[in-house]
Amino acid sequence: MDKIDEILENFNDLNTERTFDSNEISKNSIFAILAYLIPILFFLPFITDKNSAYCKFHANESFLWLITLIVLGVVCGIIGLIPIIGFIVKRIAFPLIVLGIDFAMVYGSIKGKAYRLPFVGSLFEIF
Repeated sequence: MDKIDEILENFNDLNTERTFDSNEISKNSIFAILAYLIPILFFLPFITDKNSAYCKFHANESFLWLITLIVLGVVCGIIGLIPIIGFIVKRIAFPLIVLGIDFAMVYGSIKGKAYRLPFVGSLFEIF
């Protein structure tokens, strides 16, 4: 797991991570995990503890993950119309990318890290 930690540290927001309380992490990590695995539940960490920096961070990242999935789904749907390339992108690449990012975000929420989504993680904050 050390190699995975090394790779994921590139996406870690250390300033945000320093504001996380270990009690908040242990109490609310299940809600952050659910928010990443079922992105439509992005608000779940926030409503469990509105004052928690951990919950706010993971609610924001989950919301960005939902938006990213919608945009990528539309793009993959359009690319999916191309016979061979479309099949590869829509049926193989997209699910593997989603699975990898889901794994990374869930892993980070369990460890109490502040991993931001690649490219879009720092665009805006809702909560």
